[in-house]
Amino acid sequence: MSHARHFSAIAAAFIMAPLAQAEDPQATPVPTAGRVSYVSGTMYVQTPDNKTRILGRDSSIYNGDVITTEKSTVARIEFGDGSSLALRPRSKVKIDGFAFDEARPEKDSLLYSLLKGGLRAVTGLIGKRNREGYRASTVTATIGIRGTRFGMLLCDEAEKEDPACIKALEEAKDRKPGEPALVFDVEEGSIEVKNDAGSKTFEVGQAGVVSSKDSAPATLSENPGLDKALPSSTAARPGPGGLGGSTGLGSDADASCTVQ
Repeated sequence: MSHARHFSAIAAAFIMAPLAQAEDPQATPVPTAGRVSYVSGTMYVQTPDNKTRILGRDSSIYNGDVITTEKSTVARIEFGDGSSLALRPRSKVKIDGFAFDEARPEKDSLLYSLLKGGLRAVTGLIGKRNREGYRASTVTATIGIRGTRFGMLLCDEAEKEDPACIKALEEAKDRKPGEPALVFDVEEGSIEVKNDAGSKTFEVGQAGVVSSKDSAPATLSENPGLDKALPSSTAARPGPGGLGGSTGLGSDADASCTVQ
């Protein structure tokens, strides 16, 4: 497909999405899970009914959405409890479920799956009120939290030349061909990483790797550089809870959605 045709197809998808919603004004509104608070580059979402739309600043995110960033794209997604995900280029994440009710903390949940690439996560009120309700999943292992900031990266064929992957995989054992290793670090709080082979808690300043789904989490001798992989414009800073409560270290006024 030529560049011009590619642009036209993306633009058409972006324009038709709101029109499709307008065709059924009686439809029950779908609760919003979060919003895009920063994006630089091209990012799109595939919905549970297999529709695709381009995402820009302030675009809504819903449960079941699969979000993809392209080669040079970085972005930040914020959720209603103040949690946020900063996405690396060439990443794909699925929002499995978000629920937040100030009066019912036992019902809180933020569940998502990293399918490709990497991200940095900041937990919001859910991480304080219902830690069991927060879970990050990958094909290799799952991560639970205790109120934290952490990073994660899947080292597959697309990311094998990433400096963090190169450094981390020097210490990884029991690698399996075709299966991505999970590399992670903890900036604040602690995380529990587990799979069928075992579980391990990682504290502030620690980094680790899971070589495969059949290998237990292991501590790395030092951080492979995950904390330096994203620009400060994608980082969240404390603010009022809820959507829009985090303004980021960079200027949101500079956010853009560029079709390339």
